[in-house]
Amino acid sequence: MIDTSKFTYSPAFELLRSTHGNLFYASSLKVNYLLENGLEPGFGVEYSATRIHHDNGYTLHKLWFIPVYANLKYQFSPSKKIKPFAETSVGVSFNKYHIAHDERPDKISRNRERGVYVYLGFGAKYALSSSTSTFVGIGFKGYKMSTNAMDINPHGLSFMFGFTFI
Repeated sequence: MIDTSKFTYSPAFELLRSTHGNLFYASSLKVNYLLENGLEPGFGVEYSATRIHHDNGYTLHKLWFIPVYANLKYQFSPSKKIKPFAETSVGVSFNKYHIAHDERPDKISRNRERGVYVYLGFGAKYALSSSTSTFVGIGFKGYKMSTNAMDINPHGLSFMFGFTFI
């Protein structure tokens, strides 16, 4: 039987600094299960958006991304007040935006697509009580990872701040 007292819930605010120079704002929620060896497998969902993004000769407007993913976190020294961790996530991102070629900005089309979502990062939790922690993290995130250099592929440096509740 699964011990429900070992589940953690982590809402967070996230900020992605795209390699193209703009910012994506996001909110996320992860649910993980605490194992005795420091591993925390789980899953998560995020909503990320930005008003405008330039990518591969296109201008994209009204972008939003909803990744759904599996998450694996490893917590170093789990018995201390400050707990560093490493984590990775892989999943699918549901993407929607309006797109116009830079040479024809008046010809706008709507686009919906899915892509491979990835995240790899590090962070630290600070225990506020036995059941509540705050955390910060930094890592690399991509919403539609592809080997095609011409794909619309927002990615970059991601910062997050949130809380973990047991």
